[in-house]
Amino acid sequence: MAKVDEKIMQIQTRIKVPKNHVNEFGNFKYRSAEDIMRALKPMEKELLLSVQITDEVVAVGANVYIRATVTVYDLESGESRSTSAFAREPAVPKAKMDESQTTGSASSYARKYALSGMFLLDDSIDPDSNRAIDSGEPCTDAQEKTIRDLAVKHNVNLEELYKRQKVKNGRPTAMQAGKILNMFKKQLGGE
Repeated sequence: MAKVDEKIMQIQTRIKVPKNHVNEFGNFKYRSAEDIMRALKPMEKELLLSVQITDEVVAVGANVYIRATVTVYDLESGESRSTSAFAREPAVPKAKMDESQTTGSASSYARKYALSGMFLLDDSIDPDSNRAIDSGEPCTDAQEKTIRDLAVKHNVNLEELYKRQKVKNGRPTAMQAGKILNMFKKQLGGE
């Protein structure tokens, strides 16, 4: 396994970014890209990593998207990993928002989801809570790779683990992946 992947995995198993903001209009809790970066900075320094985020405007037909790309650079090995997320600018901006605010809002959203993808932050209900409902949506490639890497690193029989978690077709759902990753976090002392 590449050094940068090991360091990213350490962050994935340790990072905690609670949803401390409340959207009063929609009545839901959320976290921001800034919250994620704040939680990330101490680990970035400790692990000798540099995290950079770039935005790119992408037009597809009449729609304008912001593609945010998060790149993690390992300052020791020179290796890097990147992931991207998209957010679409609305065709009709929200009331009281000018064009730059609309673009900024799309950028913030895309950045948050690119960071969430890189560091496997789940935006749904905690999979270990009693309120969690499995939608059946498959896990991301990044989640699956992290589970496989953690299983190898800690000598866990993946087939047995998947059997205990009732994983079908050899690939966990997003909810199952969340439970498995939470299990690894607890066993590794992250929580």
